[in-house]
Amino acid sequence: MRFVLVGPSAPLRGGIAIENDALAHALRQAGHTVEQVSFRRLYPSFIFPGRSQFDEGQTSAGPFQARQCLDSMNPFNWLTTARTIERLRPHKVTIQWWHPFFTPSYATILAYLKRQCPEATRILISHNTRPHEPLPGQDAALRLVARLCHMIVVHARSEYDLTMKLAPKATVHIVDYPMLAAGRSLPPREEAQRRMGVAGHVLLFFGYVRHYKGVDTLLHALAQVPADLDVSLLIAGEFYEPEQQYHDLIHMLGITNRVRIHNRYISETEWPDLFAASDALVLPYRAASQSMSITLAYEFGKPVIVSRAGGLADAVEDGRTGLVTEPEPAALATTIRRFYTEFLTTDYQAAIEARRQRLGWEPFIRTLEGNR
Repeated sequence: MRFVLVGPSAPLRGGIAIENDALAHALRQAGHTVEQVSFRRLYPSFIFPGRSQFDEGQTSAGPFQARQCLDSMNPFNWLTTARTIERLRPHKVTIQWWHPFFTPSYATILAYLKRQCPEATRILISHNTRPHEPLPGQDAALRLVARLCHMIVVHARSEYDLTMKLAPKATVHIVDYPMLAAGRSLPPREEAQRRMGVAGHVLLFFGYVRHYKGVDTLLHALAQVPADLDVSLLIAGEFYEPEQQYHDLIHMLGITNRVRIHNRYISETEWPDLFAASDALVLPYRAASQSMSITLAYEFGKPVIVSRAGGLADAVEDGRTGLVTEPEPAALATTIRRFYTEFLTTDYQAAIEARRQRLGWEPFIRTLEGNR
């Protein structure tokens, strides 16, 4: 089959771009022809909170697989991009969905393909049915795009339920986040900890730092963990909020010597050091759809501690591949203590390996092929 994958791709940064490129690779490995249509302008600079929309470690690593042609802000470009996709004569077109900001461009492209390429199956791969920060018209945006697609793929039961509530006539499938790559190896722990500037028992928070992700909750919890457990926290990711407010909180809680911060985008080449240096990934989110970081932790053989928010708990076998807790400091502190005093004595590595075996690309590809 000929697939056209529409969405961010390298050198654009972030989990969706990484997953989209990994999906393209997996489809090619399965024998399909794949073309990628990415953005030449993703967000206008005035609404983007980060330092750069590009992975600086990749910007000089081209040529890249994707056609960088879609401009989210230029309506004339949307029809040009739609015609480009039409000329590729696709059997399947996938659209990466995570924010209603892209509704005008996506709806224009999908409506054009519906008229001009009716034989092509249009598939929405939805990462966030609703954006993390509520916006006016968000549900109407999802319904509009859903009506223009034959099928929607989500990665969590909570997202399935919400999508069916908002677009009850849609055909929706749940597919677990696949592992991005198999067989990754970890460097020696001591070397990784030295490079990351940590030592001893280390918990990892990995990803953009935003209010809904609950890093402040994690800091309050860490302050309640007994000092004799010698637990520290590694925060690795770019801050989308003022970093100083977190430093002020760390100082107020008296845990300055227990927190290490790397406020920058963490490229894929650094992932092995992060996970080798850490005992577990912690996601103390207040709200969530799902997180690719959980699958990534499993990929590196690491357990996870997650809050009971959105679809996070669906990806964790509580007590086997990690621990599930409530998103508030006292409960999280208790869970961290339990992790170090009880969980690490279990055969969690066997449970994670069993989980890894179920996280291949085959179910995702079968769903896109229409062969579930």
